Amino acid sequence: MNLPSPPCPMSDRPDRPAPARLRGWLRDTSGALAVEAVIVLPALIGAFLALLVFYDAFRTQKVNVAASYTLSDLLSRQVEPVTPDYIDSLHDIYDYMTRANHPTSLRVSSVYWNVIDEEYQVVWSYATRDGTVLTDERLNQDADRLPVIPRSDTVILMETRMHYSPPIIDSMGDQTFAHFVVTRPRFAPQVVFDSDDGGEIALTPCQHGEVTCGW
Repeated sequence: MNLPSPPCPMSDRPDRPAPARLRGWLRDTSGALAVEAVIVLPALIGAFLALLVFYDAFRTQKVNVAASYTLSDLLSRQVEPVTPDYIDSLHDIYDYMTRANHPTSLRVSSVYWNVIDEEYQVVWSYATRDGTVLTDERLNQDADRLPVIPRSDTVILMETRMHYSPPIIDSMGDQTFAHFVVTRPRFAPQVVFDSDDGGEIALTPCQHGEVTCGW
């Protein structure tokens, strides 16, 4: 004789409401560590790589500033005429100091204030590695970055550039670190440039006798 099956103990319990089931799921702390690691680890790796990129960028920027001021100070102490070979060697020193793995450029100019035309003018300018020399027009576009120059004086303008690319991820994009350093010659009114081509050494109008130097 077949006996009837006992009733299911859950058959007469009403289903739990959906909000209660959701709250229960949110409170559930059971799970596998491997699953959590798969979710979190990529974010941690990405954050670590981003920190490396920002650190390298700021380190490179700081080293560029220090190298630019060092070269400008070195040049300002010259009492003998400087030559293209000398400035080219400064560029080599710049690359060595910055451990440059990126394209760099360097431009050196001697600048004075022309009291006749009432504007800044270039006495001489030299750019390494086939760069573009500084012109009077370009110089006066940066007039607000130049100091007041006495009639008898000149200043050395050292311009350095490095085209920086992030070493790991390209989240920052390429950057150009450009520095504009103005230094007064230490031991003479002007650092003289000898182009080695037999031409006349560039002097200011007061040194040519066109105006009174005021020395």
